[in-house]
Amino acid sequence: MEKYIHRCIDSILEQAFSDFELLLINDGSIDKSGGICDNYAEKDKRIKVIHTNNGGVSKARNEGIKLAQGDYLMFCDSDDYVEKYWCSQLYEAIINQAGNVLPVSGIRFLYYIRNQNKEIIKVFPKKESFHKGKYFETYKKGLSGSLCCKIYDRKIVVENSIYLDESVNRAEDLLFNLAYMSHMDSFITIPNITYNYVHSNENSLINLYRKDLFDVTAMVYYAWREYIEHHTLGKEQIKEFSSYYYLNFINIFKNTFDERNKDHLIKKLMYNNKILNSIEFIECLKMADTSKEDGRYIKLLNSKNYYLVWFAEKFVILTNYLVFKKIGKFASSKLKN
Repeated sequence: MEKYIHRCIDSILEQAFSDFELLLINDGSIDKSGGICDNYAEKDKRIKVIHTNNGGVSKARNEGIKLAQGDYLMFCDSDDYVEKYWCSQLYEAIINQAGNVLPVSGIRFLYYIRNQNKEIIKVFPKKESFHKGKYFETYKKGLSGSLCCKIYDRKIVVENSIYLDESVNRAEDLLFNLAYMSHMDSFITIPNITYNYVHSNENSLINLYRKDLFDVTAMVYYAWREYIEHHTLGKEQIKEFSSYYYLNFINIFKNTFDERNKDHLIKKLMYNNKILNSIEFIECLKMADTSKEDGRYIKLLNSKNYYLVWFAEKFVILTNYLVFKKIGKFASSKLKN
């Protein structure tokens, strides 16, 4: 991260809110990142650098939680950077709200991969307080998982042993948030962008093809379902949740055919057939709102036979191709005439 660490640290040191300690966890880096962090610590007494053997992002964050001395916790990844009011807006939101509350601000997602140069803004339109039973609203906005657009009460985290699961390397932040939200009364939305999430590393976990994507999705599915069943305000939320996760499982079918998956066709079909017959997918399909889906497609999914689903999809693609080819020939003929 030596290419990005200066930008990250500088953006934190330039905060309008200055009463903080900055813990830099050097997770066994093999470039110049550790030395850069040490140089910053020599110039600013608020900075403490911890050098550890490489153990992954969850272990590094847990190390930071255990060493932190402040009343509140905030997280930032080394290749990202924050806005000037990142600390102050989240801090003011948590201390000015009655009860246990989790503030959630907006994120700017910046994509600089494979010649991409675009940004996507994810933010709530206005400041509003929600009962914790409606936390799924943050998922719909794409803000439920990130630790970096939120602020946490350290006392609640430590007293309830809420740490990141070091045995998983995907969705560990969402699992942390769901565990933390169980101890909250509500969450409050901040209609401002405070954090810049940069996608520039081709080898980042988020950009890699995952052979275990179904296992990860199933794990998160159960975590969400348990949270919603304990804190939901009505059956409509369960139906909405199932509808979203039904689409997630459908996307896994497509992920199986990613060009980076080198398995032969039969193995891919068998894998998707296993997903189609999984308890998780069957539950979602049963509870989801599929009224806007093609009824024939839903019947195929309910057949629990992915081979039929795949053949049907290929037939539709072939039919469309032949139709467009025929139309193209007809148009060409008209032009000649």
